[in-house]
Amino acid sequence: MKIQAECIPCLMKRVLFQSKLVDGNVEFDSVSKALKTYAREIDPDRTSVEVATEVHRASYSVIGPDPYRGLKEEADEIAEGYAKICEDMVRGSDDPLRTALGLSVVGNVMDFGSGIAIDDPADFRKVFDDLVEQGLYLDDTDSARGLLTGPGTVVYMFDNCGESQLDRVLIRYIRGTGKRVVGVVRGAPVLNDVTREDAERSGLVNDLDRVLDTGKFYIGIDWSDIPDELRKELSGCDAVIAKGMANFEASSDEKLPFPILHALRAKCVPVAESIGVPVGSSVVKLRMPEVERCGSDKRS
Repeated sequence: MKIQAECIPCLMKRVLFQSKLVDGNVEFDSVSKALKTYAREIDPDRTSVEVATEVHRASYSVIGPDPYRGLKEEADEIAEGYAKICEDMVRGSDDPLRTALGLSVVGNVMDFGSGIAIDDPADFRKVFDDLVEQGLYLDDTDSARGLLTGPGTVVYMFDNCGESQLDRVLIRYIRGTGKRVVGVVRGAPVLNDVTREDAERSGLVNDLDRVLDTGKFYIGIDWSDIPDELRKELSGCDAVIAKGMANFEASSDEKLPFPILHALRAKCVPVAESIGVPVGSSVVKLRMPEVERCGSDKRS
C-alpha cells in the first residue's frame, strides 16, 4: 500500500509514544531524528511500510532495540487470560473456524501507540466483549475454508504480542484438522510485534510446527528480501494467514503466487479505504494468487 498523507501524523504519534517508554529524556532526539528521516524518505511512490521502517530505525537508534518489551510481556499475560474463554467459544460454535478467525481479529486491537487502537494492555479488558459482539464486517471464511483445513501447510504471519495469544486458539483449531502451521515472526524487535524471543517466552512456539522469521528489522515483511527457508515454506504452502495492518500494507500491492488471507482491524482511513470497509471494521479478506508458482527468484 502506497504511503498517504494520513500516515504522517499517525507514524509520528507512534514515534513519540515509543520514545516515552524508555528512560533518559530522549523524546526530542528520537522524534527529531525520525522526523528528519521521514522528510528524506517520504515519497508517494513508496509503500507505507518502507518509509515507516526507516523512520522507526532512526528512532530506535536513539531509544534502544526493544522499547516495547514491558508492554509486550504485559499484553501476552492479559491476553492469555482470554485464551480459555476463546477456546470455549470455538468449541461451542456451530462454525468453529469462523469463530476462531473472528476472535483472532479481536486481538488486533492490541496496537499500542498508534492512537487508533488501545495504548494500554489493560484496556483490552474494556473492549473485548464489544469487539466480539461486533463480529466480522467483511468475512471470507467460507471462501478460505478449504485452504485452511485438512492436509497441507499454512504459513501464519504474526503481528502484535498479546494478539498472538488469541492467534493460538485459531492455530490449534487449524492444526486439529490436519494442517501443518509454520509461524513467521519479525526478524528483529520492532513496535510491539512478535519476535522469536517473544514466541519462546510466551509459549507460542508450542502451538507451531515450525517458527521462522522475516530476517530483518522491518515493518511487516519485505517480499523482495525473504530468507531462503521462509521462501521454501511459502512456495509449498496452501495459504498464508497475514495478521494485522502492517502485513496488509506490505502485501496489498504485491503479486503473490499463493492465497493470502488478511485478518485485521481496519484501524485507519488509508487501510479501510484500500479494503473498502468503514474504519474500525473487523476483516477477514481472502486474496487469491495473482501469479503462477513458477520458481521466480523475485517473489515466492
